[in-house]
Amino acid sequence: MVRNELLAKRNRDGSFSASIPAEVLVSHAFVDYYEDSSGMGYQRSETLRPKRARDIEDYIRRCKDAALEPNLFELTVNARLNPEEWDFGALDDDRTLGILTFTTKKDRWLSVTDGGTRLDGIRNALAHGVIEDTLTFDARVFVGLDLAEEIAQFLLINEKQKRVRTDLSLRVVQRKLDDGQLTDHELKVLTTVVPDQDAWKYEASRIASRLNGDEDSWWKGLVQMPNDSVTRPIKLQAFFTSLSPLLTNDDLKSLLAQMEQEGHLMVDQAIATQADFLVRVIKNFWAAVFEANPDARAEPDTNVLWGSIGASAGHAALAPLLVTILQSPDPALTTDVFRPMLQNSVVADYPFWFTKRGSGSPEDYPSEKGEATTFTGAAGYGRLARQLETEWRSALYANPTSRPAVA
Repeated sequence: MVRNELLAKRNRDGSFSASIPAEVLVSHAFVDYYEDSSGMGYQRSETLRPKRARDIEDYIRRCKDAALEPNLFELTVNARLNPEEWDFGALDDDRTLGILTFTTKKDRWLSVTDGGTRLDGIRNALAHGVIEDTLTFDARVFVGLDLAEEIAQFLLINEKQKRVRTDLSLRVVQRKLDDGQLTDHELKVLTTVVPDQDAWKYEASRIASRLNGDEDSWWKGLVQMPNDSVTRPIKLQAFFTSLSPLLTNDDLKSLLAQMEQEGHLMVDQAIATQADFLVRVIKNFWAAVFEANPDARAEPDTNVLWGSIGASAGHAALAPLLVTILQSPDPALTTDVFRPMLQNSVVADYPFWFTKRGSGSPEDYPSEKGEATTFTGAAGYGRLARQLETEWRSALYANPTSRPAVA
């Protein structure tokens, strides 16, 4: 049984402000890194983390050499303990100042939601004798948060304050939501962190995962998931961001919601939810992309059609087109509908999307990069999307359908 006592101030949000000795941090603190094999954890183990930790150690060493206190800013931690394993003994009438006591048999119980690299730097500095084990570091200490509340803290700090990539945490939360593992309270906590205008990210993360994993998806295996050691054509962050136009278009959202309520969304001759319907539509669309330009899909690394540029511009152009089709007398969104639309556009032009040679002979590839490679960044995606939408609308009107509202 280990007992740790900290002089602390109770904060209005239920947390405590305290200075924690380096020995306590090194002995009991950890970062809940994501493991793809088990699906456990929620933070990304960045490849530059060891270097950044060494930089922090060097900074601490320079401070000590100059007789200055290191200023690493406040860490945010959560003591993953049961109610009987901690206590706050107030020292004043307002119960603001007191002794925060932790008594537990656990070795690792102090989860770091913000400051994992700083923790590694402190660990290095202590191991190399740069600092004494009694040197303290300021921390905002939460106690007993469940995993959803802890992830909410991570999202609040990194998405709203520091803009650290949070796609992994969103994916973990979405997986728990899919598995029915989030309670009403946990959902309420998370939605306070992610407002309505950002809620599309949960759905985008889930759709991206399905498109990358389902056997009937032409995106299967092409999305580089968090902590994936193999380089793939598009990263999860870029792919699920590309889905934003399909999930945030107000007209499309309204149409799908109304059709779902009326039972007019059909997949495989069965009534479907908006999410399942949209997944099928996206699969149908990219199946048509494959049929229009099979060479590009055969070697996706040689072109930007199966990458950030193609996905971002393609989905942005598709969203308003779906609104048009759904409002037509024949709202069919099958591959048969998309095929002629794409075959009569630059989607079918492999040289337009070409970026580098593949495993074939040099003569099998264009001599220079295609025009699509110049449409980079949000502005470039937008310009290309407008071009694609114009071409697709022209082809769509030239090939009217007479199909039911199915996907």
